[in-house]
Amino acid sequence: MRRILPQLVVGLAEGVGESDLMVRGLAAASWSRWPGEQAGAVSGFLEAWWTQTLRTESPTSSACVVFESCVTASSSVTSWLALWDTEMSPVARRHLADSIGLWREELTSDYSPFTWWWGTEAEERAAWREVKTWLAGRAEAPVMPDDWGPDSRP
Repeated sequence: MRRILPQLVVGLAEGVGESDLMVRGLAAASWSRWPGEQAGAVSGFLEAWWTQTLRTESPTSSACVVFESCVTASSSVTSWLALWDTEMSPVARRHLADSIGLWREELTSDYSPFTWWWGTEAEERAAWREVKTWLAGRAEAPVMPDDWGPDSRP
């Protein structure tokens, strides 16, 4: 996996291929347990990719896809939600509204959008609950879709 990592990150950054499958390969390779410098390079790339996506009006891959990919690669939502909190520019807020629209079906169910989650089903459900709770705390009119109200909150 480490030998193909340079091509993988270029593909992710350029929106080539299926990012969810590529990052599942990273998760399966347990990249976070690689030696410090190597794990740091993957972590740094994911953070930079997510941050750049939130700052870009029309990113190569949608913010929803990049978020789901970063979550899949790391098997966690916490750091990606924290980064979204720090990047609440008008562009990032629009990406949030777009993502909520794409997640509409999942938000009203117990199913997560993390189709390639690497971990247990219970961990996946917990991660999705964390996202839903985070979203409920941001139920501001300019961010949420028109039909997002108290009855539709997670």
